Amino acid sequence: MINEATLKESIRDIIKNVIQEELSGTGAGTIKSQSQVPAIEHRDDTGFVDDITLATMKETFYIPDPYDREGYMKMKEFTSGRLGIWRAGPRPLTKAYLRFLADHSAAQNAVWSDVDAELVKELGFIPLSTIAVDKAEYIKNPNTGKKLADEAVETVKKNTVKNLNVQIVFADGLSSRAIEKNAADFLPAFEQGLKSLGLSFSTPFFVNNGRVAIGDEIGEITDADVIAVFCGERPGLNSTGSMGAYITYKPTMGMEEARRTVISNIHDQGTAPVEAGAQIAELCQTMIKHKMSGVDLKLI
Repeated sequence: MINEATLKESIRDIIKNVIQEELSGTGAGTIKSQSQVPAIEHRDDTGFVDDITLATMKETFYIPDPYDREGYMKMKEFTSGRLGIWRAGPRPLTKAYLRFLADHSAAQNAVWSDVDAELVKELGFIPLSTIAVDKAEYIKNPNTGKKLADEAVETVKKNTVKNLNVQIVFADGLSSRAIEKNAADFLPAFEQGLKSLGLSFSTPFFVNNGRVAIGDEIGEITDADVIAVFCGERPGLNSTGSMGAYITYKPTMGMEEARRTVISNIHDQGTAPVEAGAQIAELCQTMIKHKMSGVDLKLI
């Protein structure tokens, strides 16, 4: 797992190397004079630079002397895409390139990291594991994240509550950061919503190296009315902590994906975790009432 200190050290090294290359003129298409090198906001004698990821892409704008800066910035409010980052000849600006590398590294870290075991313990989750022997196998062979290990099956059986309305399952999916950022805010709102609607639920499971379909096996074992799986979505350059909800009425192993109802982009820049918790509680009630989910469930 790449920790935050290692990530920052790597970014500092990249900054030094890129600036050295541009100032020395050794690389193809390098900037000829130091005055053309994009300024770095702060750099002290230790080589430390300000965190270039503090500003969002909606706030980042590098175009010199724009014709309509205000109009451009209004347009950028509707997208986190890399608009207005300008260039140095055929190359991206150094600061734009470094921001790309930093965001790409954060996305990789979200995929390859594990959810903090202390957080799993703090939230009271029951830990489970899949047949994936490690993160590398989990990434390379997705099917290993869809099957519980033998000991995990026994753990589920021991903690099964009969006649349960909703079984809650968290899994790291493709972003451990999504669980670390959202679970603590989302879970109380979701459980409170279920309680207010008179729906029963039990202690959530947490599946390390688990994918969406792991909920199908848990559903067959517990026979709960609804299985609600919350896992990290595939990270992008501007969203490494997005959590998705995959809710299914009476799931079965090998079923069609069309039987799931999905709510994506649960994070601070998308659907707020607290708001999502209340919405999904009502969705569970609707599924139980109509005894269906996925494309069969008409929500309009």
